[in-house]
Amino acid sequence: MAEIPSSDSEQNGFDAQLEVAATAWLSQRRGKPVWAGPPPVARLIANLVPPDQRKAGMTVRELQGRWAEIVGDKIATICQPDQIKGETLVLKVVAAAAPLLSMRSTEIVGLVRLAGAGKIKKLSLVRAPLKQATKAPAKTTNRKLNASEQRKLDEQLEQVTQPSLKAALTRLAEATASID
Repeated sequence: MAEIPSSDSEQNGFDAQLEVAATAWLSQRRGKPVWAGPPPVARLIANLVPPDQRKAGMTVRELQGRWAEIVGDKIATICQPDQIKGETLVLKVVAAAAPLLSMRSTEIVGLVRLAGAGKIKKLSLVRAPLKQATKAPAKTTNRKLNASEQRKLDEQLEQVTQPSLKAALTRLAEATASID
């Protein structure tokens, strides 16, 4: 004849003491976020900027001139400051990048405020074509190697059999020689 279990814990296959301990542990830890996320960038580096610079306002032209420096090259390629209306900075943005910039708006506002536009409190995104930034072409003044440098390079490249690799290494040597 089969034996009949005497209690619920034996019937369900769990330990009542472990159940009580688990319930106590969960009641202490439920509802607490694991990680609240990083603090805003502006708060982290606010002490690095002198207070008088933080209070002074910036014009749109100053923002445009320093835009890549303020927000970084990646963001600067997809948006540009257009105007300031009260406490709102109006940005011209590439249409496809508007959702990304909307998501990062608090970060951008923090960086702009940190750069000196303390009165800016929010962003307004306008989908419009951007003005192309004109950059001065990089100066490439490669100098030719002198005779002793050329002999030394030829000795080092004797074992290189591929002509294209040898030519590329020669061009690299000439380019780096102009840096010295």
